[in-house]
Amino acid sequence: MSHNQADEKVSEAEQKYRTLVEQIPGVVYISPLNTTAKVAYISPQLQQLLGVAPEDWNPSFFNSWLDYTHPEDRHRLWQAVNSTISTGEPLCIEYRMIRHDGSMIWVRNQANLILCVDGQTQVLQGLVFDISERKQVEAALKQSEARYRAILEDQTELIARGLPDGTVTFVNEAFCRYFGIKRETIIGQHYEPIVFKQDKEYVFDLVNSITLENPVVTFENRVMACKEVRWAQWNVRGIFDEENHLVELQSVGRDITERKRAEQALSQNEQKFRAIFNQTIEFMGLLQTNGIVLEVNQTSLDFAGITREEVVGQLFWEAKWWTISPDTQAQLKSAIANATNGEFIRYEVDIWGRDERVITLDFSLRPIVDETGRVSAIVSEGRDISEWQAALRERHKAEEALRSSQDFLQKVANTVPHILYLFDLLQGTSIYLNQQSLKILGYSPEEFCQADPQWFVNCFHPDDQHLCYDITSRFTNLKDNEVMSTEYRFRHKNGQWLWLNTREVVFARDANGTPTQILGSVEDISTRKQAEEVLRQQARGERLITEVTQQIRRSLNLEDVLNTTVNSIRECLRSDCVAIYQLATDGSGYFVAASVVDGCPQQLRNTILPFCIQEDFSHYYQGLPKILNNIQQSDFSADVFELLQLYQVKAAMVVPILNGRHLWGLLITYQFATPRNWQAFEVNLLQQLASQVAIAIHQSVLYQQLQAANEELQRLATLDGLTQIANRRRFDEYLETEWHRLKREKVPLSLILLDVDFFKPYNDTYGHLAGDNCLQKVASALLDIIKRPADLVARYGGEEFAVILPNTEIQGAIHLAQAIRQAVRNLEIPHAKSGVCNYVTVSLGVVSTVPNSEMSPQDLINAADKALYIAKQEGRDRVRAVCCSPL
Repeated sequence: MSHNQADEKVSEAEQKYRTLVEQIPGVVYISPLNTTAKVAYISPQLQQLLGVAPEDWNPSFFNSWLDYTHPEDRHRLWQAVNSTISTGEPLCIEYRMIRHDGSMIWVRNQANLILCVDGQTQVLQGLVFDISERKQVEAALKQSEARYRAILEDQTELIARGLPDGTVTFVNEAFCRYFGIKRETIIGQHYEPIVFKQDKEYVFDLVNSITLENPVVTFENRVMACKEVRWAQWNVRGIFDEENHLVELQSVGRDITERKRAEQALSQNEQKFRAIFNQTIEFMGLLQTNGIVLEVNQTSLDFAGITREEVVGQLFWEAKWWTISPDTQAQLKSAIANATNGEFIRYEVDIWGRDERVITLDFSLRPIVDETGRVSAIVSEGRDISEWQAALRERHKAEEALRSSQDFLQKVANTVPHILYLFDLLQGTSIYLNQQSLKILGYSPEEFCQADPQWFVNCFHPDDQHLCYDITSRFTNLKDNEVMSTEYRFRHKNGQWLWLNTREVVFARDANGTPTQILGSVEDISTRKQAEEVLRQQARGERLITEVTQQIRRSLNLEDVLNTTVNSIRECLRSDCVAIYQLATDGSGYFVAASVVDGCPQQLRNTILPFCIQEDFSHYYQGLPKILNNIQQSDFSADVFELLQLYQVKAAMVVPILNGRHLWGLLITYQFATPRNWQAFEVNLLQQLASQVAIAIHQSVLYQQLQAANEELQRLATLDGLTQIANRRRFDEYLETEWHRLKREKVPLSLILLDVDFFKPYNDTYGHLAGDNCLQKVASALLDIIKRPADLVARYGGEEFAVILPNTEIQGAIHLAQAIRQAVRNLEIPHAKSGVCNYVTVSLGVVSTVPNSEMSPQDLINAADKALYIAKQEGRDRVRAVCCSPL
């Protein structure tokens, strides 16, 4: 091979490698380190990276490069290069650079120290590529992490993260407060010290059981919090990496100490009630409606001398604890059938005990009714009254003695302001009452003494009827002259519920000392109870103010705060309706929140009532409330009364909501059933809550202003400041979004990249202000051509623009590109330094493809850039299109 042929081969190979290098997305450079060296190279991608053409690059490579390096990063870059030269280690550094147009970018510089073939010349051969987008993503991730951490810190739950070995890596503020520890003392340590000693093995086993198949465990255990043993509930979730290895534990906990204490108290109460059941002196049992025995107390078993197994599961009348005649058995079956139908049964029955002795029982069957009104079970009660006959004779003697002094006692008793009564425990009825029963309860003494026991029970409030059962046992252990005091509700003859206080003592006993008669007095304490209720309502009001205040602090949603407020007020005041009425700027208004009791007129929510009319607002501006205890006694006109009667309003209270000096609206509460005398503390409560609502309104307004400001910042972040079209960030986001959307829909996506021809000479000739004006006109021309909502015009960088055309074939894209080229020419912007025309022109590269899994958005950009390059190579001021295919 001749020398010329070898030179041609070398030149051809060099051209091939140069072409390959120029396709690399970064800037490839070769920089000599010896001052005598002549080998130097920088790839054309310098134009795209810094906006500087390779031919304009200063031969003094490092001086030029440092000129474009951010001032704060120059020293660091120079130190890294010197370190590579001195040690021979590869260069790898990230730093900022200033582009020719003044914008800042982040780059990554990777290079190696190379010795040339002459053995003397050292060069630095490397690659520089743009990492600005990655840096932006890193900054966004840091901001997201900061927001996430702030959210965790604000939670009331106990939140912690740790490694699989139990080492704690994060805890929130609530966790630290709960356990009374500082964050730095727990981070990096095992969580073992906070677990109660006896629960450690249990907790460790559960946490260690977390697997990919069972990633979440929930458990309750005791913990050491602030030197106190408390209960906590935990939800622990395992986090696994791509290889299914457990890499982190995330736990959320909450304090359940009070619930655990309540459960313990409930268990203790159950044990107490069972002890009472077994230790009562009466024979008690629980039966199914078919007569099968479900349970019996120990007293019954001891009386019959049998075991529980001999009775439970047997028919009541066939159990081996007694012997009864066929007639008595039939009577018992009939009684159980009647009790199954809801009837209370009580009678005396004779049985034969194990010693063949006749025993007389006072026997009763009491049905248990469920929520549906169906009898679900029957309680049987019995007691041995064989010795009662003797006691009865003694009682008759006592009654005779009592009757002899009846007149005297009657005169004394009728002068007492309370009800006096004598109750016979054996008969289960009152045998004497003074005349005060008629005055206090509306019933005469005769009505009480002749009443059926069940009638008497029904006069008690349902929540207090338990006091009427097993009356005898209540007095068994009561000593002589010892007073038993009981408070309960009793229905007056007119239907009104009264609070009564009964004080009782044992009046008579039988020969065995068992109480047989009770002497008692009854006092009406309704007025005292009403005063106590007022105090409770005041306490509820104070709690309500605290709850609403906390809700305002927790929520920026005004609607949630207002709805919570009206619901809480109605529940606290027990009123029929609470509403918030907002005033409009034109003097009109509307209800923004309302809480209404069931059965009230729904249309009331949208009705302007008389106290919402503009002419009555003068005192509202002064912060004064309007109190209407009885609408009938107000000075409203006949039309107003008719409206109030339509909506059944009997009383109302209206409090203004003042936001500073501005009357924002009204806080209103209604009463429908009857007039209501509003208490001073209720008025004060409503005024305080109106002040809290005003705070919530002001807080909501500030939040809305902040939201608007954030939205404006978001808009500005996606606009190019000079041309007011989409910026590069918006371009990248939109291209990525449309690529994935059109990939699913399998329709074409086209892209146009265009560059202003000879823009640097234009800037040098006419100045940067003229250059900015030129770019603005070109952007405006693009917007005049590209009008579809789905199309996006963006400034790609410097004098380069881009157009994203979803759902557009290559022919349509070329047509639009030609229209853009002509529109720019029609602007007739003078350009004396243009190499193709006396006016400003553009070169355009067009590409179109149907997005698929074998390509990426960057492939589309690279193809469009290639078409733009061809357009420039062929003379500029033209449109060129290329085929887009995967590399």
